[in-house]
Amino acid sequence: MAPGVALRLSAPAGARDTPAEALPAIDVSAIAGARVTLRRGVDADGLSLRAVCATAPSRQWVTGLEELVIDRATGLVRGALGASIERWEAEPIRAVGHRFEQAFEGAGKAGERAVAIRGRHALGFAGDAHDAALCSVVCMEPAQAAGGRCGELLAATGLEGALVAPPEPGVLAQAIFAGAEHPGAAIAGVGVLGAAGVAVLLARRPRPRPSSSQPPR
Repeated sequence: MAPGVALRLSAPAGARDTPAEALPAIDVSAIAGARVTLRRGVDADGLSLRAVCATAPSRQWVTGLEELVIDRATGLVRGALGASIERWEAEPIRAVGHRFEQAFEGAGKAGERAVAIRGRHALGFAGDAHDAALCSVVCMEPAQAAGGRCGELLAATGLEGALVAPPEPGVLAQAIFAGAEHPGAAIAGVGVLGAAGVAVLLARRPRPRPSSSQPPR
């Protein structure tokens, strides 16, 4: 999914590939140089697993931008699930070597069927140009399964290969991050993408909005 980097994706026994036309469309044309490098789905016995990866040039970086990227990836994942979400919880973002990871889980309804949702975002950098590479993987299964099969599949999923350190920060990147922390200020935009897919590095950080999360029962 990027130079020297691959997504290891575990599929359940008896899984069937989801037809490409049934997967959510991902449009990254607004970001110069961005492209979707993987769009995959499998289904098996009421379980659906979706993975989307994308890359984009990322010439400058500052600590904290990973929160903005992953926040937008989460929004895209939620919108692509085809389910009404009743609960959503995300763990803190973790730095693991040269990548950032965030796990999430939730619950909702797909039509009349109650479903459990589990997933993970992984953001890293690849190649001599330190291009940003983001993968989002989400698994949805009947609520009575309580995340059992999805948990096993996600535990066996992850980025593999020669990830590199983020690019060094520059004046432009510092200005973007400062603007993101102060939404009233005009800021320039810089992008990486994401999935499921897929994410976009903000030109402008959204103003805080009420969370749709509900406390665990």
